[in-house]
Amino acid sequence: MIKKKHIAFAWPGIPDYGCRCIRALVKENTFEVSVVATQPSVPLKDLEQSLGQKINWISDTNKEINWSSLNFAKPDLLFLGGYSTPSFNALSQQVKSSHGKVVLMSDNNYPTRLSDRWLSIIRHRLLLRHRFDGIFVPGVSGGKLAKAWGYASDEQWQGLYGADPKIFFAEKPLHERSKTILFIGQFIDRKFVKGLVRAFSGFSKNNPDWKLHLYGSGPLKAEIRSNDTITVHDFVQPQELAKVIRESRCLVLPSLKEHWGLVVHEATLSGCAIIVADSVGAGEDLASHENAIVFKTGNAEDLQNAFSHLATWDEQNWKNAQQCSEQLSLQFGPQVFASTVVNIAKKLLQ
Repeated sequence: MIKKKHIAFAWPGIPDYGCRCIRALVKENTFEVSVVATQPSVPLKDLEQSLGQKINWISDTNKEINWSSLNFAKPDLLFLGGYSTPSFNALSQQVKSSHGKVVLMSDNNYPTRLSDRWLSIIRHRLLLRHRFDGIFVPGVSGGKLAKAWGYASDEQWQGLYGADPKIFFAEKPLHERSKTILFIGQFIDRKFVKGLVRAFSGFSKNNPDWKLHLYGSGPLKAEIRSNDTITVHDFVQPQELAKVIRESRCLVLPSLKEHWGLVVHEATLSGCAIIVADSVGAGEDLASHENAIVFKTGNAEDLQNAFSHLATWDEQNWKNAQQCSEQLSLQFGPQVFASTVVNIAKKLLQ
């Protein structure tokens, strides 16, 4: 009997969707699959149930860790989540020293500012590129950056992220849903939540039938007060969140900086329209003129205008938006992730 090749994932703060993507790979039954992870920053439940097997939980700062302490052999191929976790870097170096392959999982998008772009390119090419045999990115923007970082076309792959369509899916036609716009994420300055509330408050003066619901946690949450048109909610688990999205018309992601934005895929899978800042990486993959309004990053007035434009859509606009969102969302998800990992492994382990 031929022994299966061993693939491992080292994923910092592993999310539920990451577990579901890896589970699709496990079900392929082509490779032995192991997962090493640090705890997520939000209180996610039942991650091992989502994965379908045990997660090897480790500290992020243990530079002395080794594969034997995890009770399994060094993998033939390691997918490394980022390059700033000391314990993961130690495990990665051990894989390379035994002639294994290491693929970087990166959600960084192509910087819009020229200074940020060149700093990122120079740093990666000089200090990091030699550590990896390839790179796995979410979508188009990540692919542009991978090329700039020095990865050839056959050394980079897209499809890293994706929500589970078994959880996130459409039920009602979009035009029949309540006039609700959702924000889902951290209440921090980078998410532009104060600007979002300011923009929606201005919009709602003439459009009181529209509501903004914000879900998440973070230090700015206490500064946002619920009122007749704005409601603030706590963080909720993915299954509960999916129900909320299915009842809503639109997701807004106004971040000043957003490498990709998994929540955009959750929304499009659910048939929603989207309003996104032009800094959001997922916009290049999931936003079109039919299902999305893209506004200038950090510009609350432009965001208010986006809300006003959305409110003018007629029934056909909403039907077109839903169809477009659902179609674009097919580019990502657990099955896409699994098939891409299989292709990567076949290339690197041949």
